[in-house]
Amino acid sequence: MNQDDLKSLVMRFIDGLASPDDAAALSRELESNRDARSLYLELAQLHAALSATLAESLARDQTAPHVLHRSGWIWSTVAVAASVVLATYLYRGNESPTNTRRISAEVAANVVELNDCQWVSVDGSVLIGAGIQRGQRIELASGSASVRFKSGALVTLLGPCIFEATSSNGAFLTLGQIKVRADTAAAKGFTVSTRTARVVDVGTEFVAAAAPNGQSRVDVTSGEVYVVLEGAKTQHVLREGDALSVEAGRAQVMVRIERGDSTAAFRFPTIEPPSSNDYADQLNGRASIRVVRGELVTKTAVSSGPAEILLNGRGQPAQDSPRNSVFFDNEISGALLMDLGELVLIEKINTYSWHQAKLAENRVRAVQKYILYGYDGEIPPSIDGSFEAAGWTPIARVNSDDFFRVMQPIDRPAQQACSITGAQGTIGRYRYLLWFVEPTQAIDPRYYNNTFYSEFDVYAKP
Repeated sequence: MNQDDLKSLVMRFIDGLASPDDAAALSRELESNRDARSLYLELAQLHAALSATLAESLARDQTAPHVLHRSGWIWSTVAVAASVVLATYLYRGNESPTNTRRISAEVAANVVELNDCQWVSVDGSVLIGAGIQRGQRIELASGSASVRFKSGALVTLLGPCIFEATSSNGAFLTLGQIKVRADTAAAKGFTVSTRTARVVDVGTEFVAAAAPNGQSRVDVTSGEVYVVLEGAKTQHVLREGDALSVEAGRAQVMVRIERGDSTAAFRFPTIEPPSSNDYADQLNGRASIRVVRGELVTKTAVSSGPAEILLNGRGQPAQDSPRNSVFFDNEISGALLMDLGELVLIEKINTYSWHQAKLAENRVRAVQKYILYGYDGEIPPSIDGSFEAAGWTPIARVNSDDFFRVMQPIDRPAQQACSITGAQGTIGRYRYLLWFVEPTQAIDPRYYNNTFYSEFDVYAKP
């Protein structure tokens, strides 16, 4: 099947217009053609993004009071169901650690609760009380299902989700989100694996998530977990309130975001404060930074400082300090390009933000929301259109509202730090770094949604 015909077939399926013959033809392509699976995932994600944009536009036009929470882990129903179907084909081979198409007769868990469940296939549906055998996959299109393992661990699947019991005290999460409570002695050590990480419980509650693009994440509700990455020499300890995401790829890039003490000292639990000792600090004369897309706010009473202050080694002196901050105009995206002067081996990248106006809940300008890209050549690629198509390498995606699971404005920390590191000690070799900065989703139109960034620290070696 040629590319144009395949695109047309995929879009008919995603839009719900595919005939049974179309669905069968697409199924054959997905099973046999790796390029078809890649195209399908690309179009499904595009459909999800467009659906989310439309939903937000409609929500802003409504006069009835309500709150719309946008999350990187929540997609439109149609697109997510499509992603679940695709993932079913993608991972039916040998992706999970036990090659679990060979289902064992051993019962690892039992279904204890079902709420409004819809299954990817009729054959894949389960009933309350049903035993889940070791190696059995659960493919939930929507709703929620709770499964209690023999060890006592309770796992709740939030559809859409593809989940597999690997033992009486462990599971593999292919796609979606689960909540885990392992509060029995036997459940200590309950392990959830994804394509990019392994989460080991030591008596706690946590949320694990896996996205179609390979990114995984864990949030600790209480207690403590160990996060182990393949090939890494050390494990990462997360405690109550901590969250960590891991990008797919050889570098195994990790993102950690923390709340500060809301003082000019910029104190965080584990992330160091803004520093003048990093490679990119302006005192070293090696790096430069400039705006390459969008415009900073410069023509109003409250104007941004120049982009260069992101390299001055300092945070803001106060919680509402525009001239010591860098921020784009309201409702627009922007891009900041850093030239490190030469190809360097990057170990860590930290970004800082701080803002809280007179109203305690006005913390919209504290949110960190961006995609970080890198490039290792002498001349940076174009910044028009798609960055990836132009040759930029995606490094990490950051959305601090997702990390802190902000549902109400008061939940959002006024001071935030994001630290991007590599599981092997390095992120990669780059000369250029590009931050594509997006505006915050501001529920209250009185609040501007341009984040007040104070410092970008890059730790690197030539």
